[in-house]
Amino acid sequence: MAVRRVSLPAPFARSADGADAPALSRLLDQLGHPCSEEQVRARLSFGPPDRRVVVAELDGDVVGLAVLELIHPLHEAAPEGVLTALVTEANARHKGVARVLLADVARRARQAGAQRLTLRCHRRRDDAHAFYRALGFDETHLTFDRAL
Repeated sequence: MAVRRVSLPAPFARSADGADAPALSRLLDQLGHPCSEEQVRARLSFGPPDRRVVVAELDGDVVGLAVLELIHPLHEAAPEGVLTALVTEANARHKGVARVLLADVARRARQAGAQRLTLRCHRRRDDAHAFYRALGFDETHLTFDRAL
């Protein structure tokens, strides 16, 4: 008797648009940055030109979000890609969603001429730290914040 293999759907990444606002609002809330659907729509339509907002879909649902900001430091010859948000829907974790998002963001950063991709991650998110290290990110800096 032959073994029948069932292929599971794979997540894929694409650019976000205004129709994604409900899902993006939900994902940003899970990340700890609540935004209304209206705020998300406005930020998508009037965002800076060096921002790339990418979503991951799985089974027709938006289940992940990554935001890439391109900055051009005076002291660097090339732009730098900064990952300012990465979140996967709780019920879609461990299915390759974040890996797909990071691969897509890295590709977009390279296409824009970036030589490096950096990110900030809260010190309490040990699981995320391990994930980033497994994907080749190195811990290189301390970050200090001050409210203005």
